[in-house]
Amino acid sequence: MNKRKKPNWFLIIILLIGVTNLSVIIIRQQSILNSQRAEIEDLDLKIEEEKELNLKLLEERERVLSDEYIETIARRELGLVKEGERVFVDINK
Repeated sequence: MNKRKKPNWFLIIILLIGVTNLSVIIIRQQSILNSQRAEIEDLDLKIEEEKELNLKLLEERERVLSDEYIETIARRELGLVKEGERVFVDINK
């Protein structure tokens, strides 16, 4: 009465194929996740660099739009003077 059942090899092979397939899928997904994480880190660094550049450009804009800077450029580049100022020209140059 003590008959042993034969193992169902077909079911075992199907299960092994399924487990192998799932393992391959998990490994592929993990490598994709790792590459995407690295890409996200790179993009985060680029975002921080761009934010810093943006702040510098905003500061530069404020400086350029100031009256002192405009006056300096007008004097140096255009040779303008304020009303009532005397201009001395060095003729030895």
